[in-house]
Amino acid sequence: MKKLLFIAAAGLAIAGCARVDVVDPSVEVGQEVPIAFSTNKKNITKATQNLETTLHYNFGVWAQKYGGTGMATQTVMENYLVGFGGTAVGYDHANATTWASAAGTDGDHTSPWFYEGLGNAEYSTSTAGFYTTSDTKYMSANANQYLRYWDLAYVNTNFYCYAPYMASGVTASLSADGSATITFDAANSIKDGYDKTLNSSYAKQDRSLSEFMYAGVKATNSDLKDIVVPFKHMGSQIFIRFYESVPGYKVEIVDLSADNGTMSTGATADQKKGIQATPASVSGTTYTKSSYYTSAGATVVFDADAVPTFTPSTTGSTTSTENLMFFAPSTAASDYSTANVPAGFGGNLTAYNGTQSSVTDHNVIPESVTSGQTYAWSPTIYYPVPQPASQTVGFTFHVTYRIICEDNKEVITVHDAKVHVPYTNTTWAAGNRYIYTFNITRDSKGSTNPGTTIDPQNPTPQTDKALFPIVFDGCTIEDFTEVPSSYDIN
Repeated sequence: MKKLLFIAAAGLAIAGCARVDVVDPSVEVGQEVPIAFSTNKKNITKATQNLETTLHYNFGVWAQKYGGTGMATQTVMENYLVGFGGTAVGYDHANATTWASAAGTDGDHTSPWFYEGLGNAEYSTSTAGFYTTSDTKYMSANANQYLRYWDLAYVNTNFYCYAPYMASGVTASLSADGSATITFDAANSIKDGYDKTLNSSYAKQDRSLSEFMYAGVKATNSDLKDIVVPFKHMGSQIFIRFYESVPGYKVEIVDLSADNGTMSTGATADQKKGIQATPASVSGTTYTKSSYYTSAGATVVFDADAVPTFTPSTTGSTTSTENLMFFAPSTAASDYSTANVPAGFGGNLTAYNGTQSSVTDHNVIPESVTSGQTYAWSPTIYYPVPQPASQTVGFTFHVTYRIICEDNKEVITVHDAKVHVPYTNTTWAAGNRYIYTFNITRDSKGSTNPGTTIDPQNPTPQTDKALFPIVFDGCTIEDFTEVPSSYDIN
């Protein structure tokens, strides 16, 4: 009676960006003007979509000035760490003369973002909340980072930016015409990650270390204007959501660990959690657990106008056969507090009482409507690295759910329903958001037997129906039984 149906993997361009400001002073030409950075003053899209509000507190930058008469191209910044300093968050700004508690105008020369004093021989703090020198992944590759100024003897300065910052594993080659190439080593750079994990033992890379972005800007030195730098994503996002279209029934998504079936022998705690997706290749009707890429290298080529072109690489990349894991939709508002998510992202669950079950209170997902459809979203956001176009690995999703009859509150559990999302929908190109939408319908290939063996590591979808309708068919009437009786009439 039910089927977990994959509807679509919609590639929606991620508009996530940050901005970088090079200060615009209201001063006489020739006065020293510091080069400063900000991500707040003129956001290109939404004010909430900047680095610090998405928990990224640094980025890296190379810069070179060029185009002066008889002047040789010269490097201004070489993998400088630019950091955000908030209230006990990010970097301690004690040594930054350009720091301000909030973004101001384009010409105030101050910003919560700074680079002065962030060299590894300069930066030191014991103040709680800030990065300290023991947080080596957030420290600069440079011993010293000095405040830089615009040089009006040159025509242009190009900025080649990336986030998050890396002290190693990233290199740059700068050319005299203002073009450049930044190379990210596959073993040390772009990694997959989660916004929320199901279990600390399964924690992937911290998003602030794994959600990579890049940007380039060509500045005209004599303008002394702030620079807006729109970052683009090197990876992508994956969301999953649900709705149901079963007349007369409510549907509740159940965490696999709350399922009353039987877990497969040897299943670990992580393997019993949430909604899971097993990587698998398919040949005919045979599903084989396979590996997908969890890290990637890349090159970003900037032309003479600092316009970037991003090319990922899997050479030397790491792979995994681990399941992807997503929380079941939740009623907790705090589970959906992540910035930079699609419109309508949230729990969207409705409380429903079922009296004929040991579980009497249910949180059911939205039903199908003709317009304005709402969905129950998993609060987990997965950040995959780009997969090569030639890859042939899809994912088999494992979902357990309950159906609750609307008249007498009868409850039936469908154990480990599975659906395979083909590899054509799992290439996960950079800069795209993929939303996998599942509709619970009347046909299912799960099982309602309480003794069902649940194996989240098995990528093969079931072929037998889970729910069989109760019907009345071939009604017959048994013929009368003859009871003979004989009498004589005299």
